[in-house]
Amino acid sequence: MAALDKLRYFANTGYEPHAGQYAIHTTPARFKVLRCGRRWGKTVAGSKEAEIRAWVMSPLTGDPQRGWIVGPNYTDAEKEFAMAYDSLRALGVDKDSVRFVNNKDSGSMHIKTNWGFELIGKSAAHPETLVGDGLDFVLMVEAGRHRRRTWGEYIRPALSDKRGSALFSGVPEGRSPNSLLYALYERGQSSRFPQWRSWKRPSWTNDIVFPGGRNDPEILEAESDLTEDEFARQYGAEFRDKVGVVMKEYDDDIHLGDFRYVSSWETYMAIDYGFTNPFVVLFIQVGPSGQIRIIREVRYTQVDTPEVCDDLLANHGPLVRACRMMYPDPAEPDRTRTMMSRLRIPAAGNTGGELSTRLTLIRRALKVKDVDPITMRPLGLPTIMIDRNQCKELAWEMREGYRWPEHRSETRNPGENPLDKDNHGVEALGRFMRGRYVPEGTVSETTVATARMG
Repeated sequence: MAALDKLRYFANTGYEPHAGQYAIHTTPARFKVLRCGRRWGKTVAGSKEAEIRAWVMSPLTGDPQRGWIVGPNYTDAEKEFAMAYDSLRALGVDKDSVRFVNNKDSGSMHIKTNWGFELIGKSAAHPETLVGDGLDFVLMVEAGRHRRRTWGEYIRPALSDKRGSALFSGVPEGRSPNSLLYALYERGQSSRFPQWRSWKRPSWTNDIVFPGGRNDPEILEAESDLTEDEFARQYGAEFRDKVGVVMKEYDDDIHLGDFRYVSSWETYMAIDYGFTNPFVVLFIQVGPSGQIRIIREVRYTQVDTPEVCDDLLANHGPLVRACRMMYPDPAEPDRTRTMMSRLRIPAAGNTGGELSTRLTLIRRALKVKDVDPITMRPLGLPTIMIDRNQCKELAWEMREGYRWPEHRSETRNPGENPLDKDNHGVEALGRFMRGRYVPEGTVSETTVATARMG
């Protein structure tokens, strides 16, 4: 459909795109990537791109088109699907359809007309459903939260047969190498990929919702409430690392595995003390090439240190006896002396210092150095990996629990440190990383940057 026909259809169905949406609809690129702020209008733009395919045959085959709307979860895909569903129903398409269903709770979002057009809402949380016949188009919504492998392993191959197209849209979630939006936005900015185009669109470029632009009262009100980094992300469409989850490099598909104790590897214990908050003990093994494997975590609530020691010896005795060193919080030396005495394990120093140093060490060890540019699958393993069955709470903290503050009221120093909750396993791991890999008496960022993981 020519650009003029498309715009006429939009006008006839009550949609008048603003300037930014107009560029998305009329730019003749096969793959389009949109990083935008809240309330910019990505949902309606995406839904209209899907809806109009009902009336256009495939340029390659001449058949009715078939496409998906894919969100990280069904509820994310439902927004664009519902708009297309309602608009097509207003045109009477439901009366000429084999299937016309929108039920996000059951995961059933499916339109199939009697002339063959098909639109399905999908969830990337269930990748087994992302295998199927060729597609003419796909909308990857909330792309900042999609994993790169979802695109490379499941969606991209389905577009090859029909030379299908894709639109990726979402609010940025940081410069993580695992972020689909970040990776593909960079591709859209490169002349090396002529089929790709990408745009950065802050919220205030939607002059319909925010007629005052950058100084619109609603924009200024949001700026006063959110931290600087969170405002830059949610409204300014900026890729900022200090937003959302802290460990953005972490990915279940990359960092989880099944690991057994290896007697020839060095074994260590990392500790974050607690009582009302969890008292966390991590058992960590280090391999001959510097591999760091967290093979077990144990958590206690409202249990005194002597009782923790008794339980560790009773239920995890072989691992305790294999430990060469423990890495505790230096702020509680009395508890450390108790553990040293009862467990007969020496305690390392140099486990304190700046939180940022400890987090930097963890994040560096989570990174995957090389990624296949086509499938976006990691080549090789990261330094840190976690046992999927024995360390479920640590994996949750890394994946989503440990977060940066969003609102100014959550912290006295906006943007400086993460929220001090849902972080006890990460704190224990940070003690180990600091004490094991940074020489005692050094705290500089240069030292952290050159620390040897092995």
